[in-house]
This record gives sequence, structure tokens and C-alpha cells, in this order.
Amino acid sequence: MIKEKIRSFLPASTMNNQIFKNLIIFTSIPIILISIYVCFYTYQKNKGEYLDAIGIRLNESKNLIDELLVKYIDKSSYMITNQKLIKNLQKNYGNDLEQMIYFFEDTDAMIGEPYYEDIRSPFIIHADNETLFDGKFIDKLTNIESNDFIEEAKKSPTTEIIWKSDLTVKDDQRYLTFYRNIVDFKTSIGILEVNIPYNIVALKMDMIGVPDRGLILSVNKDGDILHLNNQTQLEIPNLQSISQKDYFIVSSSLKDGNQIIVAIPKMEVNKKTFRTIMLVVGFFMIYIFVMLLASKTTAHRITGNLENFINKIKRNDQLLLNEELIQITGTDDVSIIKLKLKELVSRLNEIHKEMVTVKLEKSSLEIELLQSRINPHLLYNSLSVINWTALWNKDHKTVEIIDAMTKYYRIALSKGNSLISVASELEMIKEYVKINVIAHSVDYQLVLDIEEEILGFYTSKHLIQPVVENAILHGLNGKSENAIVTIKGYLALPDIVFEISDNGRGMGPESINDIMNLNFTASFGGYGIKNVIKRIQAYYGNNHGIAIESEVGKGTKVTIRIEALNEAELNERREFRTFDAS
Repeated sequence: MIKEKIRSFLPASTMNNQIFKNLIIFTSIPIILISIYVCFYTYQKNKGEYLDAIGIRLNESKNLIDELLVKYIDKSSYMITNQKLIKNLQKNYGNDLEQMIYFFEDTDAMIGEPYYEDIRSPFIIHADNETLFDGKFIDKLTNIESNDFIEEAKKSPTTEIIWKSDLTVKDDQRYLTFYRNIVDFKTSIGILEVNIPYNIVALKMDMIGVPDRGLILSVNKDGDILHLNNQTQLEIPNLQSISQKDYFIVSSSLKDGNQIIVAIPKMEVNKKTFRTIMLVVGFFMIYIFVMLLASKTTAHRITGNLENFINKIKRNDQLLLNEELIQITGTDDVSIIKLKLKELVSRLNEIHKEMVTVKLEKSSLEIELLQSRINPHLLYNSLSVINWTALWNKDHKTVEIIDAMTKYYRIALSKGNSLISVASELEMIKEYVKINVIAHSVDYQLVLDIEEEILGFYTSKHLIQPVVENAILHGLNGKSENAIVTIKGYLALPDIVFEISDNGRGMGPESINDIMNLNFTASFGGYGIKNVIKRIQAYYGNNHGIAIESEVGKGTKVTIRIEALNEAELNERREFRTFDAS
């Protein structure tokens, strides 16, 4: 239904419709390019605004978290460099409980944090001193469960902070943990363990604000998820589940080496762009509709006059035969085209009249030629009288040549028939060679290598004879002995092939090219090579013809290829060619 409406609006290809279509195309291309640019620009703008807003809040959250981490790092630095603490950690308390209590009180005051049994202490000193008892913030180094991070801390300088990659969990509470080595004159005397409540970190992280259908997460150096605020309603088992194909990803690194990542679904950004695209598409459809109407009207105004003129010619053929009936007014471009068309019609009519006159003259000449043709019976009777006279005078050479001529002309004239069998053509060539042997006193040898099955096929008369004549008069001219003309004929279905070769003087490539291009002016027994080539093309078409191979001083071979046709088929072919040419 829609296709038919389009076809009715855009009918067959006429000048009017071509102009109309071109106007639509050339006016639509700029608006399409502008629309594409607007959509692309809007998408990039929305994406940039979205990412910039998230980036600002991400940096604010990062700074707050880093401030929290720095607070704990600074306090840990103060503790591990406190000389009083370092001195007390190395005392041998033995059974001196009073000194130990003083040390615990000083440590509590230094840390200044409340102590709860169910909450991991933010600062724990793991002392390498067996005389110390365990306290609120003091623990023996031997009591701590060893791990890679503690072992690394023992070997690290005081300034280095060893962050634990995973979170420390105690009574369902999670902590960020780092370790620092407590050193006195390059000797490790303990490990300071710092535990930062992760709920505070997560709270500051969530202050960024989770994007619609997006997520905020924190991952450690190994890519493990430490915190996830997920609004996607999708399960996110690991970082690899967040593909850049589906999300815009903004990230920032914290002082502990972990990363905060905000993932924004691309679909949310695309929604805004889609609204812009719909507006552009709506505008484009209105524009196209207006341009269709404008282009249709413009095309009709440009070509309407010319199309009316062409339609008038289509309806009335007399306008083409009598150009005087074509009336032209105006001086615009269409009127100039109409004037030139009228002049062309006038010239074509003149050419047509000239061709009719030539055809009539040709028919008249053909009639006169037929009326003036030699009566074959008169020719045969005259040759017969000459023959008997020669016999009476015992002139055997004259008798021989008269017999050859009689046989030759009997076949050549053949009651006006232009088609003869291959056998008759070869018989005529034998008599022709015999006449030339007697006339030139040269022993021309004719060698025939003919397959019997081709003898019954028919061909145009004098198709091979002119080539043999050319071989004798030109190729073998001046050769007094061993002058040989060979004719080989065989069937190569659906064709017959004749190869006429001589051992005469031959010719160069330039002469061959002239002959094949019909530029050669030499004749062949009154027919000439042009006649042979044209008759083959007329009867058999362009797929058949002749080929010439020659070498100067060695001879020439002419190959003729024609269709294998019987007399009826060849007559039908001739009538068809004659009708087609007329």
C-alpha cells in the first residue's frame, strides 16, 4: 500500500520526475548532515555534563575520605615516633604492676579513643615485650595472627604504611586496616595496627549520590569489591561485570590505594539524547513534506511546457512528418529546445527523402542490369562453335581451355543462383586453376584435402574462388615451378572450416592488417577480399569470417570459417538478412 502511494507520487522516470528527485536529494543531504551533527553534538554534550557532574561529586567524596585517612595516618605517625611510648615498650616490667598501669594510662590518654568490647579498637599496639600484660590498646606481638601484611610491616621503615587489601571484620563490623613498624634505632619493637571504621568511609562514598539505575563501588588493588551501592537491580559479582559497553565509568584513587568507581548506565544518558533525536526527526519529516510539495511544483513549472510538447508529438505522428505543423512561440530555454528539435526533424525528413530516392535509383539500375545480362545459352553456344572449330583444326590446347571455360561458367552462372554446394564450388575452382595453367603456361598444382561429409553443405557462390585467385595472381606470381595451392576442408561443428594456403611470396603484418580492416584495395577475380568478408558477415554474422597467417618468402594461409548449413537453411538465412537490412 505504501509502495503504491510512493509510486503514484513518483511516477515513471520523466524529465519532470528526474528534476523533482534531484531537488529532493540535493535539498535533503544538507538537512540530513545537520541532523546527524545535532544528534551527535547533543549526545556528547549530555554525556559531558553527566560525567562532569559526577566527577565533581566524586572528587568531593574522595577528598573527605582522604581527610579521614590522613587523620588516622597523622595520629599513627605521632604515636610511633613518641619517645616515651618507645621507651615504655622496651621496659622489663617483671612483676612491677604499678609501672605497667602507669604505662597503660599514658597510652589511653595518648590514643584518646573510647574502648568497647564489641568494637575493634582504632589503635592497637602489638608489643614485642613478653613482660607486658594485655591491655585495652596493648597486645603482645605473639598473640596476633600472622599475615603477609604484618610480616611486610616488620621489615618496613617507620615512614611506610602497609595497607591490608581486604577488610578486617569483627562482630559484623568492617574496618580498613593498616600497619606501621615501631622502631628504636633500626630495631623493631612492635607493630601499630590502625583500624578505620569502614561504615564512615562508605557513608562519605555514598554522599556522591548514586546515579539513576547506576552504582557506586569501591575496589581494592586486587579488584575485589569492598563496598557496593547498587541501583541497577542487577547482580554485580565482580568488577568485570561492569562493562564499558553498557556503562560510562568514572573512577578516582584513594590514599589507601583503593578506588572509588561510579558507573553510569549509557541508557540513562541516551534517554536525553533520544528526546533530542525525536525532535530532529519530527522537524526533518516536516521539512521533507514541505520540500516534496515545493520540488513537485518547481519541477512542473520548469518542464511542464516541454512535456506537453513531447506528449503532443507522441499523440500525433504527423508532426514528425510535417515539421511545419510544429508551432513555437516564446524565447525561453524550452522554446529553444523545441526549435532545435524542429530543425532536427526537418533534417531527418530530408535524409529520409534522399534515402528513398537512392533506393528507387538502385532498384532501377538493378532492373537495367538484369535486362543487359549475357544470355547463358548464347555464351554456351558460342563456346561450342569455337570448340568444334578447334577440333576440326586439331587445336587440342584450345579445345582443352574451351572445355574448362564451359564447365567453369556453367557452374559460375548456374542459372542465376547465388548459392551452390561445397562440391560445386570446389569443382569450379578446379576448372579455374586449369584455365590459369593453360593461360600462364605455369604448372599450378591444386591439392584438395576435403572431408566428404562437408561436400553436401551449401555456401555462397565464389566464397573460396577469390582467395584461390588471389593466391595464383599475387602469391604465386612469378613462380615458374612448384607453385602449389592447397585447400583443406573439414567439419568443426557447428561450422565448416576451409584452409587455403600457398607457398608463394607471402606478405607482412601491415598488409594483413589492411586486409582485415577492409583498407586493402587489391581485387580478387572481380570480387576482392572486401566482398568475401562482407558476404560472410551478411550470411553468417560477426562470429564467422576469415583469418590470415603469412610470412614473407614462405607463403600465406587464409582460414575461412562458416556455418554448416544446407540449401534451405542458407536460403532462409539470406532472406532473413535481406529483410533485416531493409
